[in-house]
Amino acid sequence: MSRSRSKRSPLVLCYHAVDSDWDSHLSIPEELFIAHMTALRKRGYRGLTFVEVERLRRASDLPERSVVVTFDDGYAKRMMRCKRILDTVGFPATVFVVTSFVDSGQPMCWPGVEKWAHKTPREMQPLGWTALRELVGAGWEVGSHTVSHPVLADLDDGALSEQLAASRLRIVEELGACETIAYPYGVADERVATAAEAAGYLAGCTLKPAHRLDEPYRRPRVGLFSHDRGLRQWAKLSPTVGRLRRTRLAEALEPFHVRHRKAPARPTA
Repeated sequence: MSRSRSKRSPLVLCYHAVDSDWDSHLSIPEELFIAHMTALRKRGYRGLTFVEVERLRRASDLPERSVVVTFDDGYAKRMMRCKRILDTVGFPATVFVVTSFVDSGQPMCWPGVEKWAHKTPREMQPLGWTALRELVGAGWEVGSHTVSHPVLADLDDGALSEQLAASRLRIVEELGACETIAYPYGVADERVATAAEAAGYLAGCTLKPAHRLDEPYRRPRVGLFSHDRGLRQWAKLSPTVGRLRRTRLAEALEPFHVRHRKAPARPTA
């Protein structure tokens, strides 16, 4: 395997909701999502799930250009519409769900999104297991976003293990497999990454501006939110900007970002 092939990096995107009618930082307009996917397809990207990319990484067999579309939380309202959009470009996706809310009948709620749980409860409804089975049957992946969406780095060892293991077990019971995790708020220190491996995950992913740290249990993603507009949104999809995120300057800014993320608020990555 050539050196260049073994060092290829996939573009891993993180969305939450895609809903043109929802005025929330969690959501981007549908037309913007379509533009992103169409542009990536035209640039020759191959769509894969997160676990597929991880397996290809380990085999040093990644395509020249690959993209992973991920959705955090598992918002029900427009997910099947997102699937139809992705079907048109031939991309699958990975959905990371918060298991205590799946089929609960309750709007999703945790620190940082309480406003939306009360103001727009319909938009905060989670996908159910039946819909998730349909997505898996269509080639999508369902991974864990923990049991209740806490900041994992703030938990003691017992609570951390419970959040990781119980969510994975629940998904395995319902869907047959759960191999990856997205950490709530995009934060995972070394202790959290080690616990994710011990819980049986193949890989985990974060959200942060610096991409220098890229290991199986802390894979970086590019987050796209409602405030990512104009040049900012296209910069996030740019290979050149991606390379800049792997520089020492980006790494130097990391502590400021982590401090902001641990006080749950509007996402910035």
